[in-house]
Amino acid sequence: MQVRIFAVILLLVYISTASAENWSRRYIESLPDSAFASIETGQGGKKIRHLPHHNLQGDVDIPHLKSALGRIHQVKWIDHANHAKAKAHLDKHYKDYKKERAKSR
Repeated sequence: MQVRIFAVILLLVYISTASAENWSRRYIESLPDSAFASIETGQGGKKIRHLPHHNLQGDVDIPHLKSALGRIHQVKWIDHANHAKAKAHLDKHYKDYKKERAKSR
């Protein structure tokens, strides 16, 4: 089971890096907090935003969603409970995407 999950993660990372338009640091910084899977507060009250996957218009960007799913295990979480919340958030978007894709076929 773990090997299968790992293979899926590798595939998502490969696909997302191959097809995701590169978002510049400036673009990511311009995104609202709602564009990220998780927001944590670091030392000194610094806001740390993880895993952007919505564009400026608020739409889910599928290549960046897949990239976020592939990179979620690389995030250095301040509170590890946020990992599960972010994963659930991203999984919901991915499930919705798969439903929409199935409908369009």
